[in-house]
Amino acid sequence: MFARIRAAQSVLRWTVQRSYASIPTKKKQEKVTSLLKYFKKTKRRKDLTDPTHPSNVSFLEICQFLKDYSRQTHANVTDADIHNPYEIVKAFLPFQRRHQVIPSVKVWGTTHTGDGLAIIPKSMYASEYADSESLFGKYTVLMIPKTTVGDKVKVLLKMHHEFYAEGELIEVLNKGKRESKRNNRMILCEHFQECNGCQLQMLSYPEQLLFKQNIIQTAYKLFYPNLRTDHELGAVNPSPLQYSYRTKLTPHFEVRDGKCTKLGFQHVNNRGKIDVEYCPIATVEINDKLGQARNNYLKGPPMKQLTLRQSIRVDNDTGEFYETALEGQSKVITEKIEDFIYQFDSNCFFQNNNSILPSLLDYIRYHMKQLPDSVENVVDTYCGVGFFGIALSNFHDNLKVFGIEISESSIKYANHNMKLNGLYPERTKFILGDASNIFGNEEFKKSGIEGKGSVVIVDPSRKGSDELFLKQLLQFEPDMIVYVSCNVFTQARDLANFEQLQGTNLKYKVDEVVGFDFFPQTKHVESVAILKKIDLCT
Repeated sequence: MFARIRAAQSVLRWTVQRSYASIPTKKKQEKVTSLLKYFKKTKRRKDLTDPTHPSNVSFLEICQFLKDYSRQTHANVTDADIHNPYEIVKAFLPFQRRHQVIPSVKVWGTTHTGDGLAIIPKSMYASEYADSESLFGKYTVLMIPKTTVGDKVKVLLKMHHEFYAEGELIEVLNKGKRESKRNNRMILCEHFQECNGCQLQMLSYPEQLLFKQNIIQTAYKLFYPNLRTDHELGAVNPSPLQYSYRTKLTPHFEVRDGKCTKLGFQHVNNRGKIDVEYCPIATVEINDKLGQARNNYLKGPPMKQLTLRQSIRVDNDTGEFYETALEGQSKVITEKIEDFIYQFDSNCFFQNNNSILPSLLDYIRYHMKQLPDSVENVVDTYCGVGFFGIALSNFHDNLKVFGIEISESSIKYANHNMKLNGLYPERTKFILGDASNIFGNEEFKKSGIEGKGSVVIVDPSRKGSDELFLKQLLQFEPDMIVYVSCNVFTQARDLANFEQLQGTNLKYKVDEVVGFDFFPQTKHVESVAILKKIDLCT
């Protein structure tokens, strides 16, 4: 485990323990933890001890929120003042809670998940669940989906966690007022208030980009506070399409009495599925296919979900192609990005907003051109179906590309795409293997690729990279590293660890960190970090 991770864990434990110190008995502390342990796990992240786990990030964001709130209101609220005792946590567990409405509360901040942050005195509602004297000077932080800074809202109190409570939006009381960033005229989806797919439709697009830049800045403030760059941190490049951009959709069915009764997405307040006939962020072709699926499957036998993906079809007689959408998990998808064609199984990973991919590629090429020495090799770690390696292969005629991927199906398509695009096998190679050991891989060693003259693309999953990979990357010494991430918190953690691994003799500098808005209207942001060797920096 990295030293910085251990340090962050230590800080997290100290803060939590300090908060727990006010609880009368250790037994009650253990009860609260036991009650909530199941709810902390997420679909993608079960590594609860990692500081970048969503529950830990949320706690750190709440601590920062309390500082900001105290500064604005001249209060002095700390994390010790917001802990939810066992009696209150138990009273508001799912299926046990009573209806408790707070008639008016102001939203002061937002989380990286797009939820509004508010704060209320515990004495406002909790006297029937806990001793009144113990509530004096204590507060509850609320996380309220579909709200933004400046909103005054009526909320229903729901499940209480250790340091916050979930709030369900009932009504916005100050719609159209200047103190709120909200503009409901921006909302295009009739299901926005219920569907958990989008979080930001009530914000203007410039406000959405600022929100996402703040996420990037927060991540680096928390996990790489020593970072210094000569550029503005986290400026977000806009998407050419703000709606009708999403090339993949996975709607789920709701089944009752043995029949499919709804097809759509999860309710933001965990009330089953929202029946969706049309999704504004999906492409026109996918929405057409969604309508066909509803006609084919609703009222039919039980099913779990659909996979709908954008694809192109080529007219073999004319060579022309047209856009379409395919349904199913075993279909071969075809996409064209710039001058290259990519094919892959519908289960394979591929970016879901192809309108912004040329901008991302141009950004990487720009930095490759700024290097003082010619780029001879592109090493595409976590290469998937070969997107980055193939897309950058035309940087010049003699460029070598080497990619590695742990998914057998993805690497099969990477090699297929190499042939499909007419790339020379002596200059392009994709292999099956673990990116963590790419530089020790025998096939990579045989390639003769050296760090000098190389650019390494790092594009891991949400959990980020690991120490073994970072150590090998440092030993390989490429001229430039491009770290593309769908989780800026793990990216910031990894780059901080990468600096620490270098010790006092730093070889690399983070030249720039920017965002790309792959998912307008949602909380998600893709972050790209450029690292260059210090002796090559201009």
